[in-house]
Amino acid sequence: MYTFLGTDHGTSAVRFALISKNELSLPSGSDDVSFFEIPRRVASSMSPAEIRDETESSLGIKLKDISMAAVTYSMGDGISSLTDIRKVAGRGLERTGGAGVETGAGTKVYDLIKESGCPAYVIPGITVKSPTDPRLKVFSHQSSPEKIGILYLASLAGFRHFVLSDIGSNTVTLAVAEGRLLGGLDACIFAPGRHHGPLDLNAIRNVDEGKMTANEAFSSAGVCDSLDDPDLQDASVALFASMEILSMSLLISEKNLPWDVVISGSGGDDPRIAEMISAHLGRPVTNLGKRAAAVGCARIAEAVFSGKKDILGIPVDRS
Repeated sequence: MYTFLGTDHGTSAVRFALISKNELSLPSGSDDVSFFEIPRRVASSMSPAEIRDETESSLGIKLKDISMAAVTYSMGDGISSLTDIRKVAGRGLERTGGAGVETGAGTKVYDLIKESGCPAYVIPGITVKSPTDPRLKVFSHQSSPEKIGILYLASLAGFRHFVLSDIGSNTVTLAVAEGRLLGGLDACIFAPGRHHGPLDLNAIRNVDEGKMTANEAFSSAGVCDSLDDPDLQDASVALFASMEILSMSLLISEKNLPWDVVISGSGGDDPRIAEMISAHLGRPVTNLGKRAAAVGCARIAEAVFSGKKDILGIPVDRS
């Protein structure tokens, strides 16, 4: 029996997906997939041993017995290739801090997997060091690592040229063409999510005047903090996500390739948002849901275990 673990260090929860299969040659649709999640605020109050016991009980396997894990952690900006967890310094971060609320949950999970002895690779974030379109490298960071899992899952589903928008607490949109990542627009750049978004004029003034930190401004720039009407909040999320999708589609269209639209996250699971995005774009939308990142990372673990040299053009470091 082969088992592959994927972790999604998400905004609201740490999610785990476990793939079990008897033969590596079996197609991805014929194996067993288990899923488990712990809200980040709950995990932050648990001890590492409690998280380990809860995870192993829910997934039905000891961490040390897993064939391979693919781990995501925070921004992932300290590495540019999929790297053996034993060779990663500082949990794969260039430095601590950044866009998002820190609870300590992801740190506990990362360290737990590293210390378990389970073979594991850390997935990088998408940064200026990544093999993406150089025109996008005006921004230091394009995506956190778990989005690579979603992209890989979409590619396994048969999408070759597509734009993915992961919609939830924040919105991140990326493009893939000919099986390779072209780049992305990170949460703090363009489209707001429900709770996070880019800093506008008022937010910049508040930061300059010392009323809040830039991180606090980002973490309160979503539609739920700006708009009171829930229907208007959904409409705003859908509109901005659609604009971001169209923006990233230019990278595919200039190659004279057709492109598909894929969405994921809790916002993707909302049929009203999916319908509005489809109406804005005038094309069908495929939703992979909020479990896609963890499941996709588990598929990456399987690919690394099987000897794959890169994931959508992002190299696997086997040195």
